[in-house]
Order: sequence, then structure tokens, then C-alpha cells
Amino acid sequence: MFTVFQVDNDEGLAPFAYERDQLAAAGGELVVGGCATEDEIIDRARGAQVLWLAWKPGISRRVLEALPDLELVVRWGVGYDQIDVAAATELRVAVANAPGYGTIDVAEHVIALLMSGARRIAWYHEGMRAGAWPPAVPGSIHRINGRKLGIVGVGRIGAAVAQRARGLGLDVMGFDSALSSEQITEAWARPVTLEELLATADFVSVHVPLNANTGHFMDASRLAQMKPGAALINASRGKIVDTNAVVAALETGQLAWAALDVFEEEPLPADAPIRSSDNVILTPHVAGYSVEAWADLRAEMCRTTLDWVRDGWATSVVNPAVRATSRRTR
Repeated sequence: MFTVFQVDNDEGLAPFAYERDQLAAAGGELVVGGCATEDEIIDRARGAQVLWLAWKPGISRRVLEALPDLELVVRWGVGYDQIDVAAATELRVAVANAPGYGTIDVAEHVIALLMSGARRIAWYHEGMRAGAWPPAVPGSIHRINGRKLGIVGVGRIGAAVAQRARGLGLDVMGFDSALSSEQITEAWARPVTLEELLATADFVSVHVPLNANTGHFMDASRLAQMKPGAALINASRGKIVDTNAVVAALETGQLAWAALDVFEEEPLPADAPIRSSDNVILTPHVAGYSVEAWADLRAEMCRTTLDWVRDGWATSVVNPAVRATSRRTR
């Protein structure tokens, strides 16, 4: 018998019928905690071997230290910045994510944002809804075929964006400090330096994970290095982009437009300056959502957990150093 504790009760995931059936077939149970604070996690998750986390509260060192039976934390999604991975490794707890989730969906969303911005669809739509007949301003729209897209971070999602963009006739450049030139080429992009990418791309799409080295990766300095009048798209993590710097770059015209699906604070406050910026497209962190993506995610969460229970390991563990010292005793 093993227990999986679902930390937060995300309405989009409830009532977890599929997950309960999958775990029960292997001798496990799912307990939904609906926790809003660390204290609630500590109080309600005692005895659980596995934690599942959708959004928040995050899993801190304090939580990890207070749950001696805990072996594995699995994040519903690709990013896992809500979890103190360093503390988990030190405390012999494995951390896993769902790396296959939403790749196609995020890539499609990014292309949709690019097309909407480049063709000014969002602004025409707003004008029409307001009763106007917005003019097509000469020089404000360029054909995207042949223009340059720079992808910062050419992992699964970045590569999926690159593949789709090439199909639209874009010249796709890629930069990824973790990949070789050959790997970037295999990911449908032309390898370039970050400096060349920023200086020459008409569109820059960011797809790097959030970690200690990537907070405000796209800050005022890097925005200033971009080609004047270029556009910025971010569907990775909000804290990777300095939103205030984006607002300033939009005001000066350094950025022609920006499209953001993720934000430094979520939900985005009603009075956030970015909401009032001209030439911006905002979506509420939904790039990874679709019926198909959700089904894939549910299956991946269960598969990772059951692999751990059966084999003592899962391929999506992000702190492999814990393998030799894991708390797992079954």
C-alpha cells in the first residue's frame, strides 16, 4: 500500500477519477489535500510517500524536512521552480516533472501569438469590437515568410516551435547554452550566438527553464540588444522576463510588440502596468492547455508514480544524484 498526496485541489484536475483508478490498481490511494499553506501540507500529508503538486503552495525545505516518509515529489507540468530541488536532493527525496506535457500545445500557442502580433489581429479585433473600422496602416505589417525568428532555449518546446515556424517560411535561429550546434541544428534551428540572435531576429521567443541563472534573463540590457522594432514572445516562465523593462521597451518603440502568456506574479494583478501597455497581447498562462494535453498529463503523472513504486526510479526525475541515496525503502 502506498499513498499519493495531491497538495492543491486544482479545479481543472478534480475529481481525479482516472488517477484514483490507476493508483488503486497498483495498490495505492490518492488523498486530495486542498492545501493553501505549508502548515497544511505538513499536517495533512504525513505518511504519504509521494506528493503531487499543481501550483502552490510550493514544496520548501521546511515541508520536506517535516515529512520523513516522503520519497518523491511530482510536478504537474514541465517547470518545477515551485520545489526546492537542492533541499530535496540533500534530504534524499526525488523530484520529477512531466517533460512531455504540452509540447505541441505550447508550440501552437506561440505560433498563434506570433501570427496575431505580426498580422496585428489582436488590435484589429479590439477596434472592431469597439465599433471602429481600424485602418490598415502602411508599413505596420510585414509578411512573416522570410523573416527571422530567434528561439532562446531549444529544448522540446523550442524545437517544436522551430519546426512549425520553418513550415511558415521563417528563418529560424536558435541559441541554447546547454546544447551543441549539432543538437540545435537537429532541433530545426540554425545555431547562432545569443548576441547575433538578439541583434538580428524580428521575433524572439523565450523557452528556457526558470532557475538561479535565468531570473530576468530578458532584462533591460538584453531588450536593448534586440533589433529595434522586434517583438518578444514569452510562454516559458514569467520571472524569466523583466516585465517592467518590457513596458519601458514598448513605450520607446524598442519593442514593436510583445506577447506574454506567463507573468512574474500570477494571477496578473488588475493594476499591472503591462495591462495598460500599447501593442501587447496577454493570455493567462494557458499555452499548455488542451483536452489532449490534459489527458497526456494525467497519464504521465500516473506513469511516473507507478514507475517509482515498481522500480524505485522514474525517467523524469530531475535530480538524478538522489538515486544512490533515495529514501525509498520498499
